[in-house]
Amino acid sequence: MKSQQESNKSLQLLQEQTNSDNWILNAINGIDEQLRGDYTDKKIAEISLHVIASTTKALGGTIYIFDDNYQEYQLCHKIGISSTQYIKRTFKENDGILGEVANNHEVVKIKDVDHKHLILETSLSDRLDAEIYIVPFSYESHCVGVMEICCPIVNEKDEQLRFNFLDKAKDNIAVIIKVAQTHGKLADLYEELQQQTEELETQQEELRTTNEELIHKTHLLEASEEELRVQQEELIQTNNELDEKAKLLFAQNEDLEKARQAIAQKIEEVELSSKYKSEFMANMSHELRTPLNSILILAKLLQDNKKKNLSEDQIKYASVIHSAGSDLLHLINELLDLAKIESGKVEVQKERINTNYLVNYIKDFFNDTAASKNIDFLLDVNVNAPQEFIGDEHRIQQVLKNLLSNAFKFTGEKGEVSLAIEAEAENLLFTVKDSGIGIAPEKQELIFDAFKQEDGSTSRKYGGTGLGLSICREIASLLKGKISLSSKVGEGSIFTFSIPLEQEIPVPKVTSIEKEIDPPSQMPKENPIVEKTKSIDNDGKHNKLLIIEDDFIFADILKDYAEQNGYDVYISYDGQDGLQKAQNLRPAAIILDIMLPKMDGWEVLRNLKKIDSTKEIPVHMMSAGTFLHDEPISAGAIGFMAKPVSEESLAETFLKIKASTSHPLKKILLVEDQEIQSDFIKQSLEEQHIQIFQAFNAKQALDLLDQEKLFDCIIMDLNLPDKSGIELLNEIKSNTQFKDLPIIINTAMELTTEQTSEILHHSQAMVLKSAKSNNRLIDEVNLFLNKIRSNKHEYTMFNHSGASVIAENNLASKTVLLADDDMRNIFALSTAFESYDMNIEIANNGQEALDILERNKQIDLVLMDIMMPVMDGYEAIEKIRANKKFANLPIIAVTAKAMKGDREKTIAVGANDYISKPVDVDKLISLMRVWLS
Repeated sequence: MKSQQESNKSLQLLQEQTNSDNWILNAINGIDEQLRGDYTDKKIAEISLHVIASTTKALGGTIYIFDDNYQEYQLCHKIGISSTQYIKRTFKENDGILGEVANNHEVVKIKDVDHKHLILETSLSDRLDAEIYIVPFSYESHCVGVMEICCPIVNEKDEQLRFNFLDKAKDNIAVIIKVAQTHGKLADLYEELQQQTEELETQQEELRTTNEELIHKTHLLEASEEELRVQQEELIQTNNELDEKAKLLFAQNEDLEKARQAIAQKIEEVELSSKYKSEFMANMSHELRTPLNSILILAKLLQDNKKKNLSEDQIKYASVIHSAGSDLLHLINELLDLAKIESGKVEVQKERINTNYLVNYIKDFFNDTAASKNIDFLLDVNVNAPQEFIGDEHRIQQVLKNLLSNAFKFTGEKGEVSLAIEAEAENLLFTVKDSGIGIAPEKQELIFDAFKQEDGSTSRKYGGTGLGLSICREIASLLKGKISLSSKVGEGSIFTFSIPLEQEIPVPKVTSIEKEIDPPSQMPKENPIVEKTKSIDNDGKHNKLLIIEDDFIFADILKDYAEQNGYDVYISYDGQDGLQKAQNLRPAAIILDIMLPKMDGWEVLRNLKKIDSTKEIPVHMMSAGTFLHDEPISAGAIGFMAKPVSEESLAETFLKIKASTSHPLKKILLVEDQEIQSDFIKQSLEEQHIQIFQAFNAKQALDLLDQEKLFDCIIMDLNLPDKSGIELLNEIKSNTQFKDLPIIINTAMELTTEQTSEILHHSQAMVLKSAKSNNRLIDEVNLFLNKIRSNKHEYTMFNHSGASVIAENNLASKTVLLADDDMRNIFALSTAFESYDMNIEIANNGQEALDILERNKQIDLVLMDIMMPVMDGYEAIEKIRANKKFANLPIIAVTAKAMKGDREKTIAVGANDYISKPVDVDKLISLMRVWLS
């Protein structure tokens, strides 16, 4: 019985298989029936799609035919698809899943199609609850077409039947398409042959009279047929070559991908190297500044000439060294500033900024520049701009000064420069606009790169390092803002600096701060013995200095430094003991660390200010922690020193302490046209028991000088309503009675080199006004006043040192033309030449040098700088040599570019010799002796 059931089941399966095969056979026969006829391959493709879609009950479909000319599959027909739906029009072999199917010659079924998650690149990505069949029509290992149909989901049995049908039908359809394509080619050939035959008959009709010509034409026809056959063979060969090239192209693509990966790896290495570079530059600040600071300090010591053993010229040499070193330090600081920003080592110092004060500061800073260049300077604060906002004022100021300096630099006379401030959405916009030369579109991105300028040639009209805009963009990014540029050549530029608008700033917590450093290895006793460096009487208050510091080593360093400054030092190692000692000793000043055991520095300071006997003691705070400079000042300290400290910061600290503990200056004349600014400075200095006389214009200042006569110092602004500050300065110094009266220039004006030179010849210092806080301005003035206290009779400003003077017969009375656009170089070199009794003619650019040579025939030698405005040194030397009367005039090229090939280039244009900056005076004098002998 069981055997019979198995037999019946086998018969049933066989019957079902037979039925399936018959159904497939009938369906294929139906396709063959539909495709009978003289159809093109595209028509066959269209019919095939319709018949198969009908047979499989497909919801939609597409069919592609391979185009030999374009070597790609092109969409031939579609059904059941919306005209708005995206459909792949063409694809190549191995291009997406369609290309893969064409290459593999196997039917592919895609199930569980979901239009929301479908990743496959097909033309049917929007069908739901369906499955897709991709059917290749392959003939002799070449796919002539690809059909893609979307069918409803059926049971597994019907699904298998549908798959088998498509798998068997594809070969028949492929043969039919191939035959149709072949017939099409034959038809084309036949049509061509028919046309040639007609042409032959026409020729025969026309040349009927000549039998030989008819035979000749027949031979031509045969030759044409042979050529056609050869072309067909060549076409087959070409197809084979194309297949080989396709394989080769695939291999090349693989190589290209490997190369791309190698390049990507190189890019990562370069980025890593750049990061290391930035970190290295940021960490090198101490190593770079330390030797330069030594130079500045030594030059300043020579300039002060305390031993009175230097000549006036030597003092001037030292001043030039100090000035040039300061400029070099500024450049190094710019480089390090950029490097530190790039390496993420700059922190934003947020504080409350008064918008009107910032605008007034900017106005004062650039007013003189605008006036000197006859440029309209406009400032516009929109009504929607806040009166106050939160930001890093130093950095904002740095960006605005850079942008405005560039605007004034590149704007000519009678031009216009403006600064507009407005709020937009949640941003504050600073817009700097000028009517200058503009920037070419191709240079607008380049100018933001470090060391890049729009004109980088040696003859460029405008100087500069090319760091300003790069730093501006980095600062903008640091402040979470941005800088945009709009410019047209000849019309001017618009720079927009935007930062997020903030209204609130966290209040610094000045109560107990958790100590972040490890306790010292040896704690002092509970009540340590007062460490006293000298025996003094109890009334010697103004020599006592109390140091409250838990670091034994650093406390000893401070003690040694204080002793050198004449103080009797007492040390305490914790806050409680320090507070007790302050009450007992009542020292002249206190140096207070913030992070202390038992009681932190904030608590100590607060208690000191509460106690009557200690509240007037000046306290200078210090810490290795991160605090804003204003926090200790707001809490009542006279200053703040961040650890690790430098000798410079120590010196500044002790200057502040001295300034707060001694008041030898009694009377100061304050010349300032801004009443608010004048009153604030007056109030701050009166707190130090100094009598202040205010003058709001030049006439009042002269009247007060005439009435009072005995002033200890003058603090003077240059921007006065009735007379320029420079004129007033010259008038005061022309009076022998006031020749030695110290003058501090306190201004925000941007000065030319000539103005700076004139001012520094008559004044003791220049303090630039700052939009920071007036407290900082007073700090700077106090520091200088203290320097005057320490050196009451040493007011000489220009202390320069130079080479020893050796009189040489062949240099005396010689006339040298010095062409250089840098005032300091001109001053230094001309001073050195004068010591050899030489006569000096000065030119600020190449054109001026040519003009001087035309006027003065007695020039014995020319020193020519290469990089100058208007006309550079190369062009000037060539034009000098073009004049026969200057054929034998010695010319020495002087340049800062000590690059390979510079000497050859200068010699080639006509220079006799070459020397690079910084100039070795002895070497230059030796060269001059040679060429003048």
